[in-house]
Amino acid sequence: MLRELKLNPVYRSDSNNIVKEFYIPTLSCSLRYDRAVGFFSASMLSLAAQGIGALIRNGGTMRLIVSSELAPDEAGAIRDGYHLRELAQQRIEDFFEKYYDLPEFLFQNRLRALSWMIAANRLDVKVAFKQQGMYHEKIGIIYDKSDFIVFQGSANESAAALNPDYNFESINVFPSWKNEFAGYTEPYVQGFENLWNNKTPNVHVIKMPDASRQLFTKIASEYRPSFTEEEAGVCSVPPQIPPSESVQPKVPEQLGGKPFELFSHQRIALTNWRSQDGAGLFELATGAGKTITALYGAVKIFEHAKKLFLIIAVPYQNLADQWVEEACNFGIHALKCYHSKSLWEERARSVIDEFRSNQRKFACFITVNRTLTSPLFQELLKKIDGDFLFFIGDECHHHESPSHLAALPTHARYRIGLSATLEQCDSIKNYYGKIIYTYSLENALQDNVLTPYDYHVHCIDLTERETAEYLDLTSKIKKAFAIDSESDQLKTLLLARARLLGSAANKLTMLRTQLLNAPKQSLTLFYCGDGTTEGDTSDYDERQIDLVSKLLHEIGWRSSRFTSYESKENRKAILNCFKSKSIDALVAIRCLDEGIDIPACKTAYILASSSNPRQQIQRRGRILRRAPGKDFAIIHDYFVRLPHSKGNEGIEKKLVERELKRIFEFAHLARNTNDSIKKLASTLEESDLDYLLYNKEWAKFI
Repeated sequence: MLRELKLNPVYRSDSNNIVKEFYIPTLSCSLRYDRAVGFFSASMLSLAAQGIGALIRNGGTMRLIVSSELAPDEAGAIRDGYHLRELAQQRIEDFFEKYYDLPEFLFQNRLRALSWMIAANRLDVKVAFKQQGMYHEKIGIIYDKSDFIVFQGSANESAAALNPDYNFESINVFPSWKNEFAGYTEPYVQGFENLWNNKTPNVHVIKMPDASRQLFTKIASEYRPSFTEEEAGVCSVPPQIPPSESVQPKVPEQLGGKPFELFSHQRIALTNWRSQDGAGLFELATGAGKTITALYGAVKIFEHAKKLFLIIAVPYQNLADQWVEEACNFGIHALKCYHSKSLWEERARSVIDEFRSNQRKFACFITVNRTLTSPLFQELLKKIDGDFLFFIGDECHHHESPSHLAALPTHARYRIGLSATLEQCDSIKNYYGKIIYTYSLENALQDNVLTPYDYHVHCIDLTERETAEYLDLTSKIKKAFAIDSESDQLKTLLLARARLLGSAANKLTMLRTQLLNAPKQSLTLFYCGDGTTEGDTSDYDERQIDLVSKLLHEIGWRSSRFTSYESKENRKAILNCFKSKSIDALVAIRCLDEGIDIPACKTAYILASSSNPRQQIQRRGRILRRAPGKDFAIIHDYFVRLPHSKGNEGIEKKLVERELKRIFEFAHLARNTNDSIKKLASTLEESDLDYLLYNKEWAKFI
């Protein structure tokens, strides 16, 4: 019972885990949950799975009012839920009664759970619209048999809002059994009922199916339905590629709301590829349309050959998901051969059998490299006739390892390797063929395929403690290199020194000054090092990503971390919040280097950057993608030097030279090249190192 819980009057992210301390306990003993919020994400079903699962077990229901800011996949899942309610209400209800681990199901299947809760009459959704502005109220009411509690505060109904690792939020709690709170609880309860019944002035509230029909036409057209009548029996297998041979790929008439047409560099790449008998490597700058180019090529090969089996292998699941979505624009309904094999193995075998027996003329599997190397997938590959097999390897530089090279289908008639950075990839050329077309970042900027950018360099010195550590590591690196230039010890020392530079304490000092003197900007990225930064005392260090997150919170930015520690579902929720501007900034380590598409992003602060050209190209590619209303991008970089001292001139010079290689690579393509170089020249002059600017490697840029 709610009355028996020890409830705080206020929950704040700095001292409370709102999900664990409030949501889960209250929902676990509830029978009804009413929620009105500006922003909703199905990710909250995963985050609060234990509490939502208990609500369902209790026979409880939920009513949800949201603004029109819904992600396409979630709007589609809600629509599918109402469709399923009509098709198979009793069978869905039975599922909830019998499912052995409902919280686990909610955690693992947020969109399917959203649909099934609606189908089982456990959830109803309505959408609130205002003629001007956005409905952005945030109230909740949780009921048990005899009591209820009202909570109100800053938190939306999403993982990014409720997880303390993302935003800083607070809520106020008003129990109905405390008479002194009657002045708070009654207006909220009545206010929710008025909203639900569309009786609130200046706000129009309608049922979700009606909202979907009237105002979500664009969203619905972008979303592929998750369910069909066949699937209404609550099967555990996700949507599969259609069985009919009539489903064939085609070039879209429109893409992104515009008539579809290849860029000239994409046409040249494909022309060169055909001249090499359908095999080769495309070195196309990040954001230059590698995916579109390859899919267009696949469609044209199918139109010529009349039969084709397309296999696409990528390094990460989020990148695989993006390929699945992009392929749909070309009429290609791919089977997702990743996640648990129980979800796709049986269907994959059937598709291959249909293809071999000519019942199917076209098929497409999209997989991740880990699955590609598995014995099961290797077995399936061998069953496909190589004369009709087309293999696409995205970010194919990942295929350099012996295990990946051995997994590539050698019998594939057609092959394309895609990457923005193919230097030092000689081993994969034996499989894919030579580089048949290169389209650099410079080419893409000149052709206006990518967004122009301004580049700002900020110079900082290592602290006294950091300088001593840098000199010590450099001495050890020299000794280790003299003994064995390939040793693990040397690699460890080099990594430690790189982390030291990446997490230099004065970067945070300068960043604080910059952010305090500039307005808050949405769609901003902060790339952090994975090392620790010197703290306020000599014996306490903190991770740079933690310090940046704290700084952003202190100055009023809404930010979220984006690292390998977040789950796939949470990352997707975070990106949705970022794209919708519900959060202003992402604070990342390396997760945004490949496979994440956020074209609207305009500003990046690169607090840590390796000397790896591939990483530099990928990071610029994240921010230079074209987007409506985006005329240019801004990149802030941090140049690290040793404080000038006698006896260390040689070490200081080498450090500056390493930093200059990256800086000139970024600066020479920027709109403000001259300003960047002039600023750098004055900085180097202070250390008597300005002569380095006339090194033959970069003198051409001055």
